[in-house]
Amino acid sequence: MPSAAPPLAYRPGLDAVRSVAILLVVVGHWALPRFPISLMGSMTFFVLSGYFISGIVWKQEVYVGAPGRWQRRLGVFYLRRMVRTLPPYYLSLALGFALPLVTLHEYPGWFLVPVSNLLFFRMQHWAEGVGHYWTLSVDEQFYVLWPVLLAVLPKRVRWLGLVAGCGLVFRLVVGLWLKKGLTFALLPGCLDLLAVGAILRHVEQQPVVRQLARLHWVALGWAVWAALWAVLNAMGEYQAWELIYATVGSIPAALTMNWAIHQPTRPPAENRLLAAMRWVGQRSYGCYLYHLLLPVVYQRFIFRIFPAAETRQFWLSPLPTVLLLLPVLLLLAAASWRWLEAPLNRWKNRLAYE
Repeated sequence: MPSAAPPLAYRPGLDAVRSVAILLVVVGHWALPRFPISLMGSMTFFVLSGYFISGIVWKQEVYVGAPGRWQRRLGVFYLRRMVRTLPPYYLSLALGFALPLVTLHEYPGWFLVPVSNLLFFRMQHWAEGVGHYWTLSVDEQFYVLWPVLLAVLPKRVRWLGLVAGCGLVFRLVVGLWLKKGLTFALLPGCLDLLAVGAILRHVEQQPVVRQLARLHWVALGWAVWAALWAVLNAMGEYQAWELIYATVGSIPAALTMNWAIHQPTRPPAENRLLAAMRWVGQRSYGCYLYHLLLPVVYQRFIFRIFPAAETRQFWLSPLPTVLLLLPVLLLLAAASWRWLEAPLNRWKNRLAYE
């Protein structure tokens, strides 16, 4: 049996980025603040996907038509992705069926494939407890199609930039011409975020990119994004925000990753906070899978034990919800990592590209 190909270099700083991103998503979905902090997290995850998957495709030459036995390498790539992502996903689906969640019972096939993002676009609204699955569907579709696209796309920044521009154009055409919302729930509507991640992977070692690995550039990028939200929100231009937020937000998300990539690696003992962030980042997939299932259980529990509306209102308010559910979520994610994801990772790493 051939030995497994060495993995891409581990970037501990990116686990810290994952931890911040998942906490933004979780708190944003649970507390529902007016400012869209959950979008900051979800955009960063898409840029991360574009960065990592492009790196794997280029390094292992798993794109269609690559030299040598590209068909076998491409099959191994798909198998490795399925082993890593689908078993935890289906376990969370099983828990959603057991709750039960209405949308899962009405449209099970859309989640089993998974193409729930197409379902939500078709319905033009999210669903209780399962709305977050749209990003997982986009990722799975991205895994399938990206090696095919990179087969015909030259490894040049300008071509990847063209793909990024297609994401914005797609949202403008579908949103303004077809008058449809939730355009970002479709894979073409996320191409700017995914392509910017690929661009970062391609140029990360260039001197000008390394010079941008400064915290003040990260802060400036997010400040511009927040200012754009404030202006459009004050003007009531909600549709304009939905159409352009991802394109503008891909820049600070990439700047954040670029800063994290170029930080010196330190032993966990030297920085306990960074070690804790890496721990959460490693388990971010489990956190994401279960974070919208927990409020459903919590709300049903509160309604069952507290008959008074005033008491229910307190326990269902943002602060108690976050303080009570966050430790439970971390325990679930830790269990998922310990008994499911880590063993799957070990098995996945035995699958050799050559």
